[in-house]
Amino acid sequence: MNITQINVTIAQMLDYTTPILFAALCGVLSENSGVVNIGLDGIMRFGAFFGLLGAYFSHSPWVGLLLGIAVGCAVGALHAFITIRWNGDQTVSGVAVNVIALGLMTYLLEYIFSTTGYSPQLENYFGAQAYRVHLPFLAKIPLLGALSNLSVMIWLAFILTIVLHVLLYHTVLGLRMRTCGENPKAATTLGINVFRVRWFAVIAGAALAGIGGVALSTSSFSGFSDSMPNGIGFIGLAAMIFGKWTPFGAMGAALLFGTGQIVQSIIAVTGIAPNLAPGLTLILPYVLTLAVLAGFVGRSVAPAADGLPYYKEQR
Repeated sequence: MNITQINVTIAQMLDYTTPILFAALCGVLSENSGVVNIGLDGIMRFGAFFGLLGAYFSHSPWVGLLLGIAVGCAVGALHAFITIRWNGDQTVSGVAVNVIALGLMTYLLEYIFSTTGYSPQLENYFGAQAYRVHLPFLAKIPLLGALSNLSVMIWLAFILTIVLHVLLYHTVLGLRMRTCGENPKAATTLGINVFRVRWFAVIAGAALAGIGGVALSTSSFSGFSDSMPNGIGFIGLAAMIFGKWTPFGAMGAALLFGTGQIVQSIIAVTGIAPNLAPGLTLILPYVLTLAVLAGFVGRSVAPAADGLPYYKEQR
């Protein structure tokens, strides 16, 4: 491969990485406060559809992004209401979000667009040249040339990773969130409102997952597919665990899974493994996910109170 091909491949890898990273950041934020959210796939599906809907009717992907964030916040608020206000089972609530998203988005796709499987294609979307960040001075530099023409959504994902790291480890709010995830009883004795902190973390995290869905339908692709997000939310959960519940760790894991996606595409397009069944290349990212979880899930330690309901009267 020449330099140009290498740069294009890296750019494609970053494009695959972006939705995974948004999902992983959602998990990092929510679970550091003590609330498990396995409904990432469902929230991303909501975000992908409503992001497409907003972009399609407004002819602006920015409107789609705002709508995807709003819907993500709404679904996050529902999850928070069930799990924090009523101490419902966090796993069951997340599964319910996934199931609702699967059926409801399929229905809305057929009802609004009178089509099955795929929405109409967008003319204005973040993957178009008009919505890319152009850095021509990097174009001819090996490796860095991959950064010369990326979607704004890719840059947003990496900027938010830095923001989330600063929030969690260099602000009072971040310290409170991590305290609520480790020892909510101690947090209460210090005057921290555990419920309020967890509400914020769950809703803000769901907004990130919503952005991840928007990135799929208006950046990686130019429309909504009924298969979206195709398990990316669960890969994001794996990235969060592999990254040990830290933003930069999740980013590194997301890059690994993004690399797995692009390797699968390279094998399929170039035919370098002609005797390999096409179905085997498609499952490569998921096999990689299982391998990572099998190797690291026992070594990664979640926040001590992660997934445990908190009752204020228990001191």
